Amino acid sequence: MESHTQEVAVGKRLIRVIEDAPLLEWAERQGVSPRAAQLEALQRGIVPARYIKNFEAMDLREQVKLCEGSALVCGCGGLGGVIVQLLARAGVGRLRLVDPDVFVTSNLNRQWMSETANLGSSKAAESARRALAINPFIEIEYLSLGLDERNGFQLLADMQIALDALDNLEARFALETAARKRNIPLIHGAVAGWWGQMAVFPPDSPHSLQTVYGAMRHRDPAEEALGVLGPTAALVGSFQAMEALRILAGREPVHADRFLYVDGDAGTFTTLPLAAL
Repeated sequence: MESHTQEVAVGKRLIRVIEDAPLLEWAERQGVSPRAAQLEALQRGIVPARYIKNFEAMDLREQVKLCEGSALVCGCGGLGGVIVQLLARAGVGRLRLVDPDVFVTSNLNRQWMSETANLGSSKAAESARRALAINPFIEIEYLSLGLDERNGFQLLADMQIALDALDNLEARFALETAARKRNIPLIHGAVAGWWGQMAVFPPDSPHSLQTVYGAMRHRDPAEEALGVLGPTAALVGSFQAMEALRILAGREPVHADRFLYVDGDAGTFTTLPLAAL
């Protein structure tokens, strides 16, 4: 492995890096998975070249944590497609993708994993395929089913965080309940029209989705009529991914128990403590 490395200047430091091809070849020769080879390289202080732009925003220890990390992404549409791409590119080691739906024509305006050629295909399966094409060093499971109160706890087995990229309140509340039982943080996101919202609920938070939605358990038809613009989903999904990277890297989430409201029509971002809602 070492013979295929080169030194790259990052800030005032020199970092040893390795390209994908020799690392994949090393994995095959050693009879280990690409992910295991990647982790071995990092433990030796060798950074896969694909992650070099993560530095100096992150350090080697944090990159190792990302590559060891795991996340459940529930929903692979407008928010989920953004989240999956960004987590895969950053190097999050294990992703579990859950979505019961298939791509349809109306998804094309905002859902990054959709394209004309894969209309009618499973969102979860296509998202997994695309993520592996982006990063062959991660491991991905996908399930083409809906999350509910019966299966949520099991779907979160061995996961470190849960990302809510759903489009219905029943599933959101079921995911929150499962995350609490698993003692893992929930990163919530929702969008409609020009507007979006995001919040992080630590497992011991005194707040919950009920703080945001009250007694509501079904989506308001007026909200449904707003549609969803692509940039709105991209913004909120990116904020969710940012918080996921912080948590998995061992940092504190910025929006723990805080509500971020995005008004794309007015061009404003508002953050409030959940206690103020």
